[in-house]
Amino acid sequence: MSKYFKDMDYEKISEEVAFKGKRLTLKIEKYYNKRDNKEIYREHVKSGDGAVIMPFLDDNTLIMIEEIRTPIGKSILSFPAGLIEKGEKPEDAAIRELEEETGYKAKNIEPIIYEYPAVGYSDEKAYIFKATDLTKTQRHLDDTEDIKVRKISIAELKELYKKGEIHSSAELIAILSYFAKI
Repeated sequence: MSKYFKDMDYEKISEEVAFKGKRLTLKIEKYYNKRDNKEIYREHVKSGDGAVIMPFLDDNTLIMIEEIRTPIGKSILSFPAGLIEKGEKPEDAAIRELEEETGYKAKNIEPIIYEYPAVGYSDEKAYIFKATDLTKTQRHLDDTEDIKVRKISIAELKELYKKGEIHSSAELIAILSYFAKI
């Protein structure tokens, strides 16, 4: 662990499930802050972890998806992504989600970074991968998915980023992390 990323020194006193849905659970939790000798109250969303994939069709072209995101009432450009199923490895979820949403299967997958998209209220962890050596297969969309597959050049992606047209944290982190490493 790093100097700034370490275990907390709070003690959990209690927790109660306020809501349990198909995808997430809302818990009300109380902690004892040992340093300040006081109780604190928190509402936490427990949603499971996710895999995000930056699929490279070739050295200059990425596969992205355009999908309606009902919480914000907008269609956004993003990378294929989805929840990691119980017992599934993050890289296996990435390969599965890529094929389900885009109809491309990756022969090579490598981790870029992981991130916590909403640390103020959620324990969700998003694993971000680079996928290469893609083969065209069939999409297997869920009944609730409305996804359009887009081929985006790296130059176009950089321009979209510069213009502020990429809005999801996973995509922003993927772009920054990938291009910072090359």
